[in-house]
Amino acid sequence: MALAVDPVPRDYRQRKKLWVNSSLWLGINERPYVPLAVQGLGYAERMLLEMEERLAEMTASPGPRNARDRLLSECSSHSVLWVFGLYEVVRVIKDARTHHFEAMRNLFWQLEVLRMPLAKHEVKRTDRKEAPPVHYPTNSWEPETGRVGWISIDPLSHASRVVTRHEFADEFLSVTAFEPASQPPFPIGGQLGLDD
Repeated sequence: MALAVDPVPRDYRQRKKLWVNSSLWLGINERPYVPLAVQGLGYAERMLLEMEERLAEMTASPGPRNARDRLLSECSSHSVLWVFGLYEVVRVIKDARTHHFEAMRNLFWQLEVLRMPLAKHEVKRTDRKEAPPVHYPTNSWEPETGRVGWISIDPLSHASRVVTRHEFADEFLSVTAFEPASQPPFPIGGQLGLDD
């Protein structure tokens, strides 16, 4: 399957149209509320991108770290909830057994690997007979970009890697934000769908 967008732009003004396109592409009769959830992720991403930008600016300038550390904690907490929301959107598409899921199969695996320890403090099971090891992903942070992430352990290879919320958003948009063949007869996305 071809990518919907490659590369995904970094600027929210350009990204917000992708969130609307993604919500339209994922609008399926079996799960009518998926588009609203996708648009909600787009609204939430705006706040997260602003936090990440402020974190990068705070890191670049010397000064007290209290405000930066507080913002880093907030950004990390909101990013966890955002990842949970994206996981649920992709899981609902998977459970609906539509053709849309195939493009998201790899993303779903990555989200599942991260979500299990964030939500349940254990590594995702690969064998139902064995108890999964206890694990909580270590927080990670890219000071240059302000992006927060986690060190996640793949349950199959036992390899660890750093993943960020931004990477998940980029991958989701790259496989779902197809330009619609025709625009809907009504405005979609409220302010999300309008230019600033």
